[in-house]
Amino acid sequence: MERTNPRGIEEKYFSGEHKNITTLKNEVILNTNGYIYNPIPQHPEEPEFHISKVVHVTTGSKIDEILDSNGFRGGDRNLLWWSLAIEHDDIRAAEERYLENIFPDRTPGQREAQREIGSFLNLFTTSPAFMQASRYGNFRFTLSLSDLLKMYREQICGGEKPVLKVYETTVYRQEIMYSVLVHSPSVDEFEKYPFLGDGSDDAVCGYRENDAEGEGKGHIVWRAQAMSATQKVGLTINHMDKIVKTDGYVYNTWYMWDHVTLALHLPKGMLLNVDRENLIKNLTACEADVPFLGSHRMSLLDAETKVQDLNN
Repeated sequence: MERTNPRGIEEKYFSGEHKNITTLKNEVILNTNGYIYNPIPQHPEEPEFHISKVVHVTTGSKIDEILDSNGFRGGDRNLLWWSLAIEHDDIRAAEERYLENIFPDRTPGQREAQREIGSFLNLFTTSPAFMQASRYGNFRFTLSLSDLLKMYREQICGGEKPVLKVYETTVYRQEIMYSVLVHSPSVDEFEKYPFLGDGSDDAVCGYRENDAEGEGKGHIVWRAQAMSATQKVGLTINHMDKIVKTDGYVYNTWYMWDHVTLALHLPKGMLLNVDRENLIKNLTACEADVPFLGSHRMSLLDAETKVQDLNN
């Protein structure tokens, strides 16, 4: 299906499904999108990221509104959007899972040889999903996923556990967004959407609780298919020596990139409350990326100055 979002950008979307890139290539509605048919050069296939922090990006004009109201309100479709906050340690952990998956019987010597070659996954994680810069604003609120879901449970769900569902696959010109819907169990308007699994079935993404940390402590499992909007290196896997190397060939073709977002349903008029002190503590400035889709773009210096003033 097709629609135009509030920013005036055309979206092609598939409700209740997280369609992988291979499946999307067979969709007639996407047959004019040249990017999706560009074969990505040899790269780490579907490394598994476990992400426990999320980020909400906004513009300077919205900061005062959020701080004055002590929290967040839903926007279009009464949804409040958060992206995955991917840190350096998350990439290193995904790299180790990837190596363990393709070389499950590595010897200690082979592990050491891999370490000597150095990290490689960071060379492929160059899409906007992994960048600090944002196309949506100069200000980032970063929270742990467990804290966000706890607040949502207490304030929106009446203490009951939030429901996580497969919401949509949304395709733009060069971007694929997999959205996860979070809603109260008392809301029945989302019955048609399937429940989100724990990611153990090779799905694009899932939600997995950390048993050792207790109820409510969890992370998003994301199997990334396209990590670079344009790829600067290739990948060579030596199965005999159990090592992975990258080559320095410069690829000039642009590719699709994918990412995961969370859409929290906030019934009309409801606020997800976060006290002002906690909001400011978790607020950082970021550079405006290109293309910029927000309503007002600031320089990084001006954004940093505003954050500093709020902390004083």
